[in-house]
Amino acid sequence: VWGFGSPLIFWRTHSLSVSLRAQIGVEWRGVAMAGGGGSSYVISQCAYIKSVLHALKHKTVAVNGLLIGRVLGTPADATDASDFTLEILDAVPLFHGQLALLPMLELALLQVDEHLALERRGLQIIGYYHANERFDDNELNGLACKIGDQIVQYCPQAVILLLDNRLLVSLPENTGKKPVHQLYLRDSVRGWRLAGQAGNANGNLFLKESTANSLLHDYILEGRDQLLVDFDDHLDDITKDWLNCDLFD
Repeated sequence: VWGFGSPLIFWRTHSLSVSLRAQIGVEWRGVAMAGGGGSSYVISQCAYIKSVLHALKHKTVAVNGLLIGRVLGTPADATDASDFTLEILDAVPLFHGQLALLPMLELALLQVDEHLALERRGLQIIGYYHANERFDDNELNGLACKIGDQIVQYCPQAVILLLDNRLLVSLPENTGKKPVHQLYLRDSVRGWRLAGQAGNANGNLFLKESTANSLLHDYILEGRDQLLVDFDDHLDDITKDWLNCDLFD
């Protein structure tokens, strides 16, 4: 887990920042594959709704954030285990519009790391979510891949979730457990690949709670997306809570 509390942990966090600074805009080579034949991926209602409301609040620009959770059924540092569950329990909305401002990204990572270390719940950064600016753009871009590459170095099973606007539009009819995200897994040879593509048949993304889409739809009708705070908002006004503790009240 990145965070504070020991020289080793601080070094790993610092290494992430240095690595990010070196890799943004530079082609990255080879990371271990995330996921395997027996892998499964589950997202909680909390993480799911936060990530979607973040995109809805800023409809005309790209948004991104971190996925927080744990890996069950395999050692955290395993790179070849194929029987595990990645449980996404929370999301931290990061930025809207200008996503490639590296100093702000480093600051956000450090603050999230410190929060997780202080909580002592055994949670870590296990992925990244992204929503593109254009409605018809359902491709994972280079920036998302590079940030995902860095996270995989510390959590080999990490994932990227890309908001699929086509699924979001159909949300009123989608009252089941089908999420509005595309799941991307990291292949050591071909990079980030959409789950289920040829050669990457690993896993599907499932909603942990069957009520998630219904609750999300209700929140959209209420305009609750306007209450969501991302790290950009927090930097503009530090009284705003980037943890969004009151969002579900």
